[in-house]
Amino acid sequence: MDKIQFYQWNHATLDKCDDRMDERAFAFGDGFFSTMGVFAGQIIALDFHHQRINQGLAAFALQLDVALLFAKLRHLATKVQQGIIKIIITRQKQTLRGYGFVDDGNNKAQVYLKTSPINTSFATEFIQDIPVQAPIRVITLGSQLAHRPSRLAGLKLIGCTEQVLAHAELLAKQAFDASIDDGLVANVHGEWICATMGNIFYQLPDDIWYTPPVDKSGVAGVMRAKIMASGICGVVRERVLTDDDLLKITRLFITNAVRGITPVAEFNIADFGDDKQRLLEPIFTRDCFDQC
Repeated sequence: MDKIQFYQWNHATLDKCDDRMDERAFAFGDGFFSTMGVFAGQIIALDFHHQRINQGLAAFALQLDVALLFAKLRHLATKVQQGIIKIIITRQKQTLRGYGFVDDGNNKAQVYLKTSPINTSFATEFIQDIPVQAPIRVITLGSQLAHRPSRLAGLKLIGCTEQVLAHAELLAKQAFDASIDDGLVANVHGEWICATMGNIFYQLPDDIWYTPPVDKSGVAGVMRAKIMASGICGVVRERVLTDDDLLKITRLFITNAVRGITPVAEFNIADFGDDKQRLLEPIFTRDCFDQC
């Protein structure tokens, strides 16, 4: 055989295929992504997506004309009107074999984009251009998130098997109880970090809003950053959420870049003896946010 060949195993046969095995994203998960909500032709939390892209490029030592990219994204959003733009940024193919990469000062990023329609108007209202969804029921899950090195902390990595497995656990539970909407996930240290579909904000009886730090596990979400900067919840403090805190939570909501704010009305805490159900205080009205 005088040249490289690529094959794919298909139902007991070997078929020749393209060279996707040499794509860094496919082979090593060598990249990151961002999912942007679009409403009325505008990207929700655009400035914070811009920050995320710059942070990811710096961590991966990649080069990209971000200003030009976002000019194109804003134009693309006018065509999407209402939906999602997903962007994946990876390293280009290199001749070097194995995990490493050649840092030759010319590591131009490879960018993939996908647009898809989605109805973001199901939000019950918008607060400072942030969508607010109807309240949901949340449970605790047994899946765990890894402890990431500081260089990768908070990034939205495409190599995210732990999140895939957590969502698979949620789907399995939903098969038995369709009223479950999402689940909270802890890291390997037992610190509760996030839900399967986004970051979390919570209150204890002291009426202060907190969010778990993402310096070891989880993603520094775009909507998380926007809410912390907006002041709609007052001064939000980063605070580790422990097992002991779960039964003390009075208010809880989930955030992500597409859905915005999703309030939690019912919280079931599993694996603490009997399954404990909590009905959380209503919080998600404009009047409430105005009082924060």
